[in-house]
Amino acid sequence: MSLQQQTVVEIYNVPVGIISLLSVCYGTVSLLAVMGNLCVLWIVATSLRMQTVTNFFIANLASADIIIGLFSIPFQFQAALLQRWVLPEFMCAFCPFVQTLSVNVSIFTLTAIALDRFRAVMYPLKARTTKLRAKFIILGIWAFAAAASLPYALALRVTYVYDPTTGNNTKPFCNNVGISKLVWRTYSPILVFLQYFLPLFVISYAYGRMGLKLKDAQAPGNAEGTRDAGILRNKRKVIKMLFIVVALFVICWLPFQTYNLLQEIFPQINSYKYINVIWFCSHWLAMSNSCYNPFIYAIYNERFKREFRHKFHRSSHRRRRQQQFSDLDNSNTLVLSVRQSTRGSRNGQKHFINKKHIINQAQCSASKPHHQPIVVDLCSETRVEHVLGSVQVQTASTFTSSV
Repeated sequence: MSLQQQTVVEIYNVPVGIISLLSVCYGTVSLLAVMGNLCVLWIVATSLRMQTVTNFFIANLASADIIIGLFSIPFQFQAALLQRWVLPEFMCAFCPFVQTLSVNVSIFTLTAIALDRFRAVMYPLKARTTKLRAKFIILGIWAFAAAASLPYALALRVTYVYDPTTGNNTKPFCNNVGISKLVWRTYSPILVFLQYFLPLFVISYAYGRMGLKLKDAQAPGNAEGTRDAGILRNKRKVIKMLFIVVALFVICWLPFQTYNLLQEIFPQINSYKYINVIWFCSHWLAMSNSCYNPFIYAIYNERFKREFRHKFHRSSHRRRRQQQFSDLDNSNTLVLSVRQSTRGSRNGQKHFINKKHIINQAQCSASKPHHQPIVVDLCSETRVEHVLGSVQVQTASTFTSSV
């Protein structure tokens, strides 16, 4: 029996209970990553005051996390769980390429944010990064990230390996067939260095210097000093939030990046019986990083917190208003609410009334004289026009009644 066959036979058979738990964990992470980061994109896209350079980078980070939640988490989990490739063959190269691309975009964006904040804190008198320049930086990030991920798209293809159930090479598996093993063993450590250790060094240096600078900063005791103290406090909050984002990225990706590095140096670790369990745990921890950032923004960033509340409060308020309109349409009660004004003349005069009445429709038609206005309102402000004994009611729903 070959080494490959022995490896296949000796891999730990994951129990159904653990499979169910992993499915729930992966599904939860994927859902939170997509929904949470979509909310971040929605807020940045629809609020002009949120469209700052830093928030552009944050939106780019959210885009990368959404891609991970859609294309990387569910498909690679399935392939690792089944130990075979049952998806369309083109996805064998596409899914790892997209995951590597998204991870590269995330860490390069975090590096760009750190350098931008470093420049703003350490050299406050220099010109700030413009929005146009930030957009070009984001385009450069995606281009460089795609170039660094390209070997995955070129190397991985579906091949058929030994299947212990048939005794032949009949099991589809996603393997490297496009690049030589020597080149791949050179590329993998370089990629780990580019997407983890080098950015980590740059980010740690930048935030370390900024922390010392802001810690030693003292504001004078005058009016301008009070203003500067507020600016300094806001800068510290932003740096703290970004530092937490980076720290979570480092912690979540450390086990998986360590595995990626070790399997190239010591390939025999993949023969360990419980290597699949180790892979699942480290991979899930790395993927879970894609769903944490929206919660960090909502907790530590006052602007994001305010925008989250505003957007969701307005949405819930709109739903309540629609429900109120539906209830009014199904009842015999009309809510009358109009505003009083001092306009007019005796003939052809427009009157505005600031009273609330609740009138039954039957009573209105039976008892009200023709010269008295019957006002029907389905919103909070209704204009009543009393013109020569005829009443015109204008509402948000363009309802008009004449008596």
